[in-house]
Amino acid sequence: MLSTPALHPFFSHFPPALFLAGLWMLALARRRSDPRWVQAACLNFSLGLLAAILAVLTGMFAADLSLWPIVEVEGHQGYAFATVVFFIICTIYAYTQPLKPAALFFYAVTFLAIGATAWSGYLLVFH
Repeated sequence: MLSTPALHPFFSHFPPALFLAGLWMLALARRRSDPRWVQAACLNFSLGLLAAILAVLTGMFAADLSLWPIVEVEGHQGYAFATVVFFIICTIYAYTQPLKPAALFFYAVTFLAIGATAWSGYLLVFH
């Protein structure tokens, strides 16, 4: 039977993969000067954002504060919320100005936020 604790790990693996694929496609678009790669990157960012929102929602329902220290759970939730906010900004930039310096800055910040979220989730599960 499917439950939210079982759905959270399912959804949480898609945002990093789709974000990295989107960055790779933006790099190909810049290298080859082909706008079709930008369109493919936009699709990846959009699907990654949807998966990130679903991961946050299922994670909020899956959190059982009696199993982990509250500080660690809230830290992970804070990283996840920041990741979604930065993911939204990256998705907007991907559709409007995908290769501008400000967009590249937010791509880097989102990459770091995804890494922090993944690391704090790893610590909650395996530490």
